[in-house]
Amino acid sequence: MKKTILLLFLVLIPIFGFKAHKFYISLINVEHSTKENTIQISMRIFIDDLQQVLQKNYDQTYELATSDEPVKKVNKDIDKYAHKHFNIAINGKDSHFNYLGKEYEHDVVYLYFEVDNIKTVSEVKITDTMLIDQFPDQKNIIKLDINNIKKTFFLTNKTPSDSLKFE
Repeated sequence: MKKTILLLFLVLIPIFGFKAHKFYISLINVEHSTKENTIQISMRIFIDDLQQVLQKNYDQTYELATSDEPVKKVNKDIDKYAHKHFNIAINGKDSHFNYLGKEYEHDVVYLYFEVDNIKTVSEVKITDTMLIDQFPDQKNIIKLDINNIKKTFFLTNKTPSDSLKFE
């Protein structure tokens, strides 16, 4: 009986003795559409993380993904935040991207952006500090699909940008 209690005690202490650690991760897909001559960008971010960042940066108290969400204000804040913290350079030139909108799915939000008039891509450089201002452990995973080449960047607080040249 004492052995059972001791064993139970040794098993339960590690389980209850540590707090669950939250992971801060976003997934960004960047694709070149030769048919439409665009770079299409979709970002998958946890709703609560985005909400915290927007509230901190724009002193807002709105709730995302609710019927009370002030859609125009939220879209304006997302657009402003993304342009401050995400940069894509195509062929050696910073490229302006357009915010197209968002959609919610369970506990994530998908943000959609597009760069127009991109016929060919010889080089791409991405700098992504989104969410890092609020969460220093944030990891932004960028999945590229350009010129039939697939590449993944892992961007963090220490390495916020990466580039790829096509020969």
